[in-house]
Amino acid sequence: METAQPQTRRHVLEELKQIQDLPTLPSTFMRVLKALRNPKSTAKEIALIIESDQAITMRVLRLVNSSFYGLSRSVDSVQQAVVLLGSSTLKNVVISVSVFKALSGRSKDDTFDREAFWQHSIGCGMIARFLGGKINCGRDEEAFIAGIIHDIGKVVLDQYFHDNLLAVVRAVRERQISFYEAERAELEITHSDIGSALADIWGLPPNLIEVIGNHHRLVADSSHAKLAALTQLADAIVRRHHVGSGGDEILPEIDPLCWVILELDPTSLDQWEEGIQQEIAKGQELLNVMLK
Repeated sequence: METAQPQTRRHVLEELKQIQDLPTLPSTFMRVLKALRNPKSTAKEIALIIESDQAITMRVLRLVNSSFYGLSRSVDSVQQAVVLLGSSTLKNVVISVSVFKALSGRSKDDTFDREAFWQHSIGCGMIARFLGGKINCGRDEEAFIAGIIHDIGKVVLDQYFHDNLLAVVRAVRERQISFYEAERAELEITHSDIGSALADIWGLPPNLIEVIGNHHRLVADSSHAKLAALTQLADAIVRRHHVGSGGDEILPEIDPLCWVILELDPTSLDQWEEGIQQEIAKGQELLNVMLK
């Protein structure tokens, strides 16, 4: 397929819907979500759905047996994983491995480093989960998946609007501005807009669609404001620790509203530095698991 030449927000979103080879989430993904929403579904029934996709099955088992979950014993079957993890955690595992599978292709050239991108994204997921646990918001598992997928629009730019990605990267390097600022200047649309549109096409949960769309522009009265704020803060922390690459080397300013939404004192981060470092290290191991 030839690289599209979008000029406006509306045009990009229209092009996105018409792309014939746009990555799709495995049918297993929607079937699992439907089963998890049904209180009558058994662990065996959910396991059978997951096992119908060998690639997802392998990644789920690798993931649950990694140090990320720290289970006390080896998990040998998907049904066992369903029982041990519970529906909420299992949903996030399936979302993460499905998205990774759909978007884990290679870049057209060395302009956009996919492995560095995923290293950054998984680092964001790890830190968002860590922060969620620290502030006891009850959304640490949601924060994990939100952190991982918040920038998926950048992969779509690389894959389908590559000439426009080149223009953004050129602006980043020449003007020393952030990827987000360069998008707004060059394209009239951002990876947040594109990513949330893709998430909507995929049928991801509304909270994740909103976080993807709003992690750069927080909305205090949003029902998912805390999730978006956790994602923005995690992104800033990961960038300060130079984990992977989000497309630029700019250290972003944290929106003051972020601290208000999370009811968090900025000095708390200094007290949590050791834990943050440990989570970043575990994130690298998680990336290795996902890349296998």
